[in-house]
Amino acid sequence: MTTFKRSTETTARSMDRPVMTFDLPAILANMKQEPTWRTARRNAVTLLKQPVFRIVLVALQAGAEVGSYQTDSPITVQAIEGRLAVRVEADEYVLGAGQLLTLRPGLRHSLRAQGDSAFLLTLASEAMHPAEQPA
Repeated sequence: MTTFKRSTETTARSMDRPVMTFDLPAILANMKQEPTWRTARRNAVTLLKQPVFRIVLVALQAGAEVGSYQTDSPITVQAIEGRLAVRVEADEYVLGAGQLLTLRPGLRHSLRAQGDSAFLLTLASEAMHPAEQPA
């Protein structure tokens, strides 16, 4: 078992151990202390990376958006803190902390933080999602 600690340039971490635990509030607090949080509108860290399966923790500043994207596989968006507006095709869903949204492949979607927010993005794909890319 391993407990997640954010890597620095000099330390490597495994993203694919048999058992892993994550202290999400602590990781989020660390992410919000990083230069990326001060200079960009979002910050993300990949917690788990396996072939065709990833879990990414994403922090968004109020008003930040993740542009429109069409998935090639199922994804989930689980709000950890704050409120997220998720537009799926012509509909909008607002997620509060603890709420989970699932999407089937092929659905165009975008996200907007209604306040400082964080969410877990689970992907069953090797393709990068815009939320994983630098803002």
